[in-house]
Amino acid sequence: MNNDENENEDKRRERAYRIWEEEGRPEGRHLDHWQRAEEQHERTEQEAESPTGQESGDPTARDHEQTGAASAKASKSVRE
Repeated sequence: MNNDENENEDKRRERAYRIWEEEGRPEGRHLDHWQRAEEQHERTEQEAESPTGQESGDPTARDHEQTGAASAKASKSVRE
């Protein structure tokens, strides 16, 4: 394995671990967590290749953008 492959493997492992923790550390679900981590990693890689991060059709990219706009609007109204 080259260095990039090792880094990708580490990122997937960390994602799977976070998923496991978020679900309350259930026993016997490691394959599901690993698969979800791989899917998330692939989606992130596709977004990184896309100039805007939205061409992949991933609704989470739009959700984050909308949340940021709403947050900025709310903080502006608090200052006024």
